Amino acid sequence: MILKFGDDEFEIKDFEKLEGKISNSTDKEIEKINFNINFMGKQLKDNFLNVLKSKYKDNVYSLDEVGKIIKKYKVSNHTCSYTGNIINENTVFNFSVDLEEIEKLKIASLIISGKEFYPYEYSENFDDGFLMIFAKVKLSSDQIKKMLIEKIKKDDKYFPVIRKGINDKEKLMRFGTVFWSKNNDDYKYDIVLVEKKCDEIGMFKDKDNFWIKNSNLEHLVAYNNNYLDELIKLLINKKILSEKEVEIIKNKSKEKELEKVIDLYKVDDID
Repeated sequence: MILKFGDDEFEIKDFEKLEGKISNSTDKEIEKINFNINFMGKQLKDNFLNVLKSKYKDNVYSLDEVGKIIKKYKVSNHTCSYTGNIINENTVFNFSVDLEEIEKLKIASLIISGKEFYPYEYSENFDDGFLMIFAKVKLSSDQIKKMLIEKIKKDDKYFPVIRKGINDKEKLMRFGTVFWSKNNDDYKYDIVLVEKKCDEIGMFKDKDNFWIKNSNLEHLVAYNNNYLDELIKLLINKKILSEKEVEIIKNKSKEKELEKVIDLYKVDDID
């Protein structure tokens, strides 16, 4: 087995596979191995110890016979033992090192409520056992905006999500924040998806929910509503608008309310 730490390569002859943990992302076992390597003399020992403690401890690669990377690891533990005098150049130092595989997650597509999207940026993490997804997608239509409006109207908060290429198991999730931008004919969405488990344990207490607004926004909405109410009363009193015309305006405004809510999350460019 050949391991590469930065620019240093080591041929490992003595290693064993340890019991690894199960990945939250893929439900597969994350490989964990232990290897032993010996160095004669304090200088070589110190050199290797520096490698283990350097930035390369989280960037260890196993290579095949032609130098192609097989897997990526991180150093999870190491010990060093020796017999004799530590400053004697004939002293042999034995290192026992544990490596844990670093998963390479590559999303093929993200299926949200049966609709398939292809993220150009993707990451995920697990906090307290629940999944959070961070994805950016580029589309030729406002498909996700329409999906949001549809789900809000149906009060369809949770929906199945599949991360093809990572795990085909469905996860019940909801939208967190969804920022978006439009450039020419392209729509780009910066999506956060949160697993239902998060709400069940009250992790965020809905503070990041798409439909919950912060305090400043609530005050602004209240002010605008009062402003419009007073303006409508004045227009009616001055006989500029009739009550029937006001009712028509209110109905049309209600129809477009959700679109206006989502427009609050529009930015110049999500990138």
